[in-house]
Amino acid sequence: MLQSVIDYYLNLPEALHLVKIPELSSNDGSTYRMQSDYGSGTFQTIRFEDDMLLILIGDYTPKKTFEKVCEISEEYIEIDQFETDSSSFKIGKRKINQVERGIYCYINTQKTTYTYCEGGKPVRFTKIIMTKKYFDTFFHVHFGEGYEKSKTITDYLMKNPYLPELNFVFQQITGCQAVGKTLHLYLESKVIELLTLIVTGMEKEKRHIPVKLDYRDIRSLKKTVTMMKNNLAAYPTGEELAKVAGMSPARYLLAFRKHYGTTPYECLKEMRLNQALLLLKNSDYGIATIAEKVGYHNSGHFARLFKNAYGLGPREYRKIHGIK
Repeated sequence: MLQSVIDYYLNLPEALHLVKIPELSSNDGSTYRMQSDYGSGTFQTIRFEDDMLLILIGDYTPKKTFEKVCEISEEYIEIDQFETDSSSFKIGKRKINQVERGIYCYINTQKTTYTYCEGGKPVRFTKIIMTKKYFDTFFHVHFGEGYEKSKTITDYLMKNPYLPELNFVFQQITGCQAVGKTLHLYLESKVIELLTLIVTGMEKEKRHIPVKLDYRDIRSLKKTVTMMKNNLAAYPTGEELAKVAGMSPARYLLAFRKHYGTTPYECLKEMRLNQALLLLKNSDYGIATIAEKVGYHNSGHFARLFKNAYGLGPREYRKIHGIK
């Protein structure tokens, strides 16, 4: 059944076998728990007065793999942070895509979307749902009436899912303990901060780089990113990455900057810091161990990089999340 995006997501908890927790719910937002027969965990919806913005925070583990079918008539934009990779989706008759950890952007094309969550595996995400009116109002301020709409933003985020500053804003949204109007003011300020960071990043990407890329080049570049992501503790040289991409080292560096707007080293650093952020929040590993796992043998050097990226050190980050 076709419906608005706000209506769809507000009715979603029932479809996921979630039960509202009255003492943690109000007109501003609701918290649900998954029925024990179907799994465990919670799901939170935070609704804003004008019904143009909705924030969802999910942290649950279904007992069995399930499919969720979504058909929404309204145009909207969704920007998510996934902390797990146990979900997959497909749009219309396209192939199934695995959801990876990091930032993901989706524009509703009014096609049927199928989402799958794997049984027995945790699902953790934060979703920012914006109606087209909310999104357009913000970007018209920066780009005017002639901006290239949402596709440019989607392309940017899909190429840069590990940006530390964006992932950190999502962590601030998830960790917010405010209530009532203070909660709404804080969360909307974070949404605006997120969109502003995207605008800033896109502006930096506009620099002209004298190299042309075709789809085979882009596919080869993605292979090198996958190689780095699969072994964050490794130290691949520029020559090794260029060999994987089938390019000369000089062309590889130009091609990488052209497509991703950054260098391979910076991309690797972003992936490492993003993974460190999740490990600090979701594991009991010591900071030195986490530093090793993401490729830094010197925990002091790791702490300095972390602070430069997020504005606070690893210990401070754990402290604000109540983790010792």
